[in-house]
Amino acid sequence: MATRLFEAARGFVPRIREQAQAMEAAGHLDDDLVEAMDAAGLFSVVVPKCWGGGGLGPRELNTVVEIVATGDCSTAWITGFYNLHNWFLCRFPMEVQAALYADRASVRCAAVFNPPGKAERVDGGYEVTGRWGYATGILHASHALVPAMVDDAFFWLIVARDDLEVSDDWDVASMVATGSVTIAADRVFVPEAHGLPFGVLMSPTDHPGAVHEEEVYRFPFSALTLATVSLYVGALDAGVELARAGLEKASGPASPPRIERAAMRTRWVNAYEAARVVRLVRDATADEAIAIARRGTPPTMEEEAHEQLHIQFIRQTVKTALRDLVDGNGSSGYRSDNALRRMSSDIAMLTTHALNGEYDLAMDRHARWLLGLGWAPGDPGERLT
Repeated sequence: MATRLFEAARGFVPRIREQAQAMEAAGHLDDDLVEAMDAAGLFSVVVPKCWGGGGLGPRELNTVVEIVATGDCSTAWITGFYNLHNWFLCRFPMEVQAALYADRASVRCAAVFNPPGKAERVDGGYEVTGRWGYATGILHASHALVPAMVDDAFFWLIVARDDLEVSDDWDVASMVATGSVTIAADRVFVPEAHGLPFGVLMSPTDHPGAVHEEEVYRFPFSALTLATVSLYVGALDAGVELARAGLEKASGPASPPRIERAAMRTRWVNAYEAARVVRLVRDATADEAIAIARRGTPPTMEEEAHEQLHIQFIRQTVKTALRDLVDGNGSSGYRSDNALRRMSSDIAMLTTHALNGEYDLAMDRHARWLLGLGWAPGDPGERLT
């Protein structure tokens, strides 16, 4: 199964690259591309086999996202999140899962985290009201996981896409094709079984989906955090490939090919080695996270700090390497149709994403943990377990 999915992902890369500029201009992925990727199983990597999914784990998911990212970052971002959101859906009660996966192996579901809306208890469920930005994947989704306070508890609730208002407000310069628009609900009814406390969904075993035979449903979320980071690994691979092709070209009518310039060869080989190193770091970090998950006890603050520092290293290394490659291409590197420029811009934006926190804050947080100083007063962060 894993080999088949990897081959399928590689098969889509030329098509994704060909469509990337048009998808960026449109502000969303191509509809037919999404349908084809879904049919190929690229969004159901970790969905249990009993629902027709791949039944695979974090390493295989990392590889699929990495491969797709060699085509386009926005496409890989949505691929990663659709898979992760399926993982969350398969932790809801089994009767909910049976209904969701009755005629499909994956549920294309967006998910948002903050700010929480409000869910009032009513007969048979909840009435949910709220407005949430950054709903990545909603433009091609059938459902969304939305946050809301139920009494004093933070819940995630499954809401049908047809019950949500979608605002066309994704006005950004990078990661444009994700179409991460704002969604809203106004007193939408959600059946009781379609809502669970967020802590339950994040836990290794205190959720209904722990009965699945696949061990990934007895892992904490921390074991899957390398999925989105794998996008960076794939993007740098693509950057190295694209820059290598560019070495054969001259930077001007009176200039020799870039490959004859020592400075440009140095830029390229630095990126080449960075790509090798970040993959080694990603793989080692994934192995450590899986080993901790199998251990059955939560990671210590020191162990979590190590994982998050590795993630920050990958993000910043890829960002720097891609920017250096673009700068080595001169002004042509900033053309709107330049794929290397798009990769670099998308990665630069993602390094600011709230998923891993602000760089300065995250680095200080984990320095404190390694030094035994604990949480800083007023630190807004949360642990992954």
